[in-house]
Amino acid sequence: MRIALITTMCTYYRRPLFEELARRWDVDFMFFSDGQEWYRSAEVTHEVGQFNAVPLHGYSPGGQVIVPDLPRRLSQGRYDVVIKCLNGKLMVPYTYASSAALRIPLVLWTGMWDHPKTPLHSFTRPVVRRLYKRSSAVVAYGDHVKAYLADDMGVPTSKIFVAGQAVEGSLFASAPRINPGTPAVALYIGQLEERKGIGYLIDAFRSLPGDGIRLRLVGSGSLSGWVDAQARADPRIERVGYLPQARLPDELGRARCLVLPSVHAPGGREPWGLVVNEAMHAGRPVVTTESVGAAAGGLVTDGRNGYVVRERNAHDLALAIGRLLENPDLASRLGGEGSMDVQRFNYARMADAFGNACTYARSGR
Repeated sequence: MRIALITTMCTYYRRPLFEELARRWDVDFMFFSDGQEWYRSAEVTHEVGQFNAVPLHGYSPGGQVIVPDLPRRLSQGRYDVVIKCLNGKLMVPYTYASSAALRIPLVLWTGMWDHPKTPLHSFTRPVVRRLYKRSSAVVAYGDHVKAYLADDMGVPTSKIFVAGQAVEGSLFASAPRINPGTPAVALYIGQLEERKGIGYLIDAFRSLPGDGIRLRLVGSGSLSGWVDAQARADPRIERVGYLPQARLPDELGRARCLVLPSVHAPGGREPWGLVVNEAMHAGRPVVTTESVGAAAGGLVTDGRNGYVVRERNAHDLALAIGRLLENPDLASRLGGEGSMDVQRFNYARMADAFGNACTYARSGR
């Protein structure tokens, strides 16, 4: 099966998936981005992997990339299927139109489980709905996305294939297990942006008593200056700054739990939150909100491998964090369950879902 997969760039967390797809099928990976998307951390760069990368050069009217040469590339490639993830506002409908004109089945790959509430997204909702329904198949991040596509977008469930999100587990499994000597550190890893619920996290932590607890925030973003000011006001709060993935296992090893308090923002909900997978591979329980895809998608289970709390609720967030910081045995038990639960979220299963979706799309059903 010959496949063209069109996306922005290859990040460190996508490289293993792309390499797995390349081992199974004849895939050309077409990249059209310079990494400047609003949702992407500036430190995350394009990676080279063991797969055939095809750079696409286009134009950026209004900041949105379009590749006029795409129809010719697809025609010359004699592809059986085209896969397009839901990034690049102009490239999604353009890829759909190009594939339709060439009569190549199109598989959409998406993590959206809530339509954004911005004026532009409200205006384009009918177009997006039509794209979903007219695609040959859809690969979804999880069952929460599948439910949204079926209920809100009217997509038949028969053509939706779930590819639960994965990370390189072996990199994080080397982190030491939690024991009574593990420091009482709550760890946040991610961008310092309002949509990540940073303000609620700091309010929650500052309400917790005790001088021996710590909140470490790994990352950067528009709230970096504000977070630094909070750290100066409370010495228990530490901002580490951005760290490459290779250094994250050490950070997780010195923490008792991970916290991802993302909120429902105008741009939508957190599609997944791969740092949750990383923490679970490291044996750390996770505190997250109901607006995180990893919770809605079934990875984080409240009371089993972590806690799922209401978004924008510093009180509930503080209770959950406090339980884990006060009780290393509880944190160890929940973390152990998480390290087992996360095993089913792997690149092989992701590739299986892509293969099933492409086979379905080629069948013309």
